[in-house]
Amino acid sequence: MKQIIVANVTPFGEKGEVDLEALKTLYNFDRTKGMREFWVMGSTGECKLLSYDEKISIARTSIEALGSGAILGVNENSIERTVKLAKEFVDMGASSLFSLPPLYHRPSELGVLKFYEAISKLGVPVYVYNIPDYVGYTVGINVTKKLAAEGIIQGMKYTTNNMVSFLEYLKVKEDVKHFKLFMGTEHLILPSLMYGGDGVVTAVANFAPELVKDIVDSFESGNWSQAMESQRKVSKLAFVISAGDYPAGVKIALRYRGVYTGRVREPLQENINIEGDIYATLKEFGL
Repeated sequence: MKQIIVANVTPFGEKGEVDLEALKTLYNFDRTKGMREFWVMGSTGECKLLSYDEKISIARTSIEALGSGAILGVNENSIERTVKLAKEFVDMGASSLFSLPPLYHRPSELGVLKFYEAISKLGVPVYVYNIPDYVGYTVGINVTKKLAAEGIIQGMKYTTNNMVSFLEYLKVKEDVKHFKLFMGTEHLILPSLMYGGDGVVTAVANFAPELVKDIVDSFESGNWSQAMESQRKVSKLAFVISAGDYPAGVKIALRYRGVYTGRVREPLQENINIEGDIYATLKEFGL
């Protein structure tokens, strides 16, 4: 079975505070539409704009609401801070974790290996969040093979527009059967499944879980024409929500679906000019 993991937003209140009740409402909305797993505090969750205490409160609420369906983002830079936060998550019941590699101070392959090894010592599954356009470098194929072969990581979310590169990482699965590779780019969900990817981590599933689910369900049932049509719709939605400061468009789309998650945290800004396109696209697809 292919997995759909919602890369969920972090709701904020009128004064910019984390809104935990709105977070629970978002989870309920998506769960009623078949979503079971959530990528909590990733890029869509504005992870680099959250304080340590906010991360703790979001993690606790997510674990209480989702149980093992909460895949929690650590996303600190130093090993010391990473292990400290990850341990807090595990102690409160986290069943799996993910992390970006360290930002700005670019470590060697050995440093990347030691970084994820330190997280793995806490005893829960660990996933690499590989997003070169944001981080500035990629967690390379060689270190990925080593991390997977030694059981340090159980998988990777790879956000890329380069399908050939995605296929290179899929080769890790040939030797390491437990390794899972998830596509992080909505435009390539269907191609990634066709080539043997394990699923998708997607922001569009915040507000249009039905369409993402239909891609996967149609693919697994062999209904290629329906899968391609739903992929076309998801791609169009991904384009319109990506205009302006991300993830402002995701929160606007949620608002039109009746789930209020506030605005993005400053210095990110919401662009009122994209609201019309988002609204029109949702209506076009009956959402």
